[in-house]
Amino acid sequence: MTRLVERLKGDSLLVGELPRGCQLCAKGTKMVLFVTGLCDSACFYCPLSEEKSGKDIVFADEMKVETDQDILFETEAIGGEGAGISGGDPLCNLDRTVRYITLLKSSQGNEFHTHLYTSQSEVEEDILLELRNAGLDEIRFHPQSRDWSGIETAVSLGMVVGLELPAIPGQEKDLESAAEKAEAFGVDFLNINELEASETNFAKLAALGLRLTSLDAASIEGSRETAENILHWAASNLVNLSVHFCTAVFKDRVQLRNRLERRLVRTIRAFEEKDEDDPLLILGLIRPQHGQTMAPEHLGQIYNILRVEFNVPHDMMNLDFDRSRIEIAPWILEEIAEDLRIELEELSTVEMGIAYEYPSWDRLQTLFDPL
Repeated sequence: MTRLVERLKGDSLLVGELPRGCQLCAKGTKMVLFVTGLCDSACFYCPLSEEKSGKDIVFADEMKVETDQDILFETEAIGGEGAGISGGDPLCNLDRTVRYITLLKSSQGNEFHTHLYTSQSEVEEDILLELRNAGLDEIRFHPQSRDWSGIETAVSLGMVVGLELPAIPGQEKDLESAAEKAEAFGVDFLNINELEASETNFAKLAALGLRLTSLDAASIEGSRETAENILHWAASNLVNLSVHFCTAVFKDRVQLRNRLERRLVRTIRAFEEKDEDDPLLILGLIRPQHGQTMAPEHLGQIYNILRVEFNVPHDMMNLDFDRSRIEIAPWILEEIAEDLRIELEELSTVEMGIAYEYPSWDRLQTLFDPL
């Protein structure tokens, strides 16, 4: 009997049941906990940035983690209901991974859902038991060899087990074989991801003859068609295995957007406005001109001018030394910009304007409109 191929938001496709981890990602309630950039594999399509690849560093979404409190802060900032533990390979720093799972479960409650990605399909039973006992809810394997002993063990331990594989054009038979093997092993689900290019993997993809679907997209031509073929094949040939195709559009326009929307409403400050159409914050900025710097004491001097000469309340502005800027209510800056420029004419390095920024920790700016 042929199963239904269901179309989800962002043109994703599903046969069977959507994994719990994916359900929470779609809602925007999954924090991405990057526990290390170390990895024993060398996938040619790995999109990891140079900032993270091969480096034993930690990020909670876009925030570089220095303390455990940073992880808890980001969890609260998005109203998190779970965490996707990634890398690199989290098993390359097992002690840290186990500690973070324990931290999240103890602080957020047992209902807080954790899933983990690893390429170590031959992982030993004692490691799997340590992860399960720490509270790991779901483990996703990206096999790099034919040795699936760890996957078989994880299933036997009663863990929720999935596969996570890219849709590489021309490799449909490999995906079919992996899906058949997964069903035979009793794996719960297979996630197929649309293949995407990044600054770090583009040269390798291009060398294999792979190309972008368009100049304004990161997705690889033929990846979507490969995945769609597998979904329809799975609907007719598999009985129990759930298969989900996650598109690049789904990740960007559904998962990421929902997470940013949640973070915005929880972190917006009194002097910021929300854009009407997108999850963007609008604020006024006073900062050094591009390519120039400003001493902290000069920033403090401007802050005091705003407070004393222009009577700007403390809660309508913020002095950000890390980003070397003063953040201020956009409606106030627009009103005082002309007079303020005269007051600051001796500081030729200053520019002021209205900025549009994502509410992520790194405050990625999409537009700066000078005043």
